[in-house]
Amino acid sequence: MINLKTNDYKVYNTEYKELVHVERALEGIFYVPGKTTTEMTELYLEDEYAKENEIVGIKIVVEDEKISVAYQESPKDLCQFQNPTSSPLVPIVCLPNELVINVYTDIESDQFIPDSILE
Repeated sequence: MINLKTNDYKVYNTEYKELVHVERALEGIFYVPGKTTTEMTELYLEDEYAKENEIVGIKIVVEDEKISVAYQESPKDLCQFQNPTSSPLVPIVCLPNELVINVYTDIESDQFIPDSILE
């Protein structure tokens, strides 16, 4: 879980815990495992840190209190092209990599103003 305002994070004790890289959290950069993201050639060309540490996975970026997928590999790369989100109504879904990024809020329901209307 990542706080979009402070980049504070919590890595849960799951079978993937050791595959989550949070060393660049202060920069808003996180790496998480993905099922189809195993070819890292393109990421290594633009991300020296990932290359030096031989990181294999999805690069997630938090910027301007929004979260997005900066790098991943999948058949059509659709999750990488989804817009950054800070809305609980707009998750980022990357089915080939078995990744869903949900945004949670601690706002009380009477204070909540929807930022999207679903029809």
